[in-house]
Amino acid sequence: MNLYEMGIDGPVVCTQCKERYCTRCPEDALSIGSLGQVIVSPTLCTICGICEKACPIGAIETFNEIVYVCDLCGGRPKCIEACTEGAITYDTKGNKHPSLAKFKNEKNKKNPSQKRYTYIKKQGLELRKKWRKGHA
Repeated sequence: MNLYEMGIDGPVVCTQCKERYCTRCPEDALSIGSLGQVIVSPTLCTICGICEKACPIGAIETFNEIVYVCDLCGGRPKCIEACTEGAITYDTKGNKHPSLAKFKNEKNKKNPSQKRYTYIKKQGLELRKKWRKGHA
């Protein structure tokens, strides 16, 4: 997701949030793996879209009858290997699960793309503010 007009660019992937909104699946098709990743069972999933609607940041999406969510690539996330700037990290020791409660708004029925835009904008502006303080 990028917001070129604001100078913000960044990925929106599953943060393995504390709330685990997406796992409230009526078919129990989503579970949490040993690494904390969200696992989608293709045999149980009926592509109902409840998980997609539940994720407040748009990190889970249905496309061509497949539910996509970061599964941490089995413990070796490819995005981290590919990121030449070191901007993406994966903490295997801390097991910190951030809260996404501030992004959850039941009255706001955004699609995944709109949720990603809102998330990256808010996160990007906060990071830029923090960076500017440190470089003032």
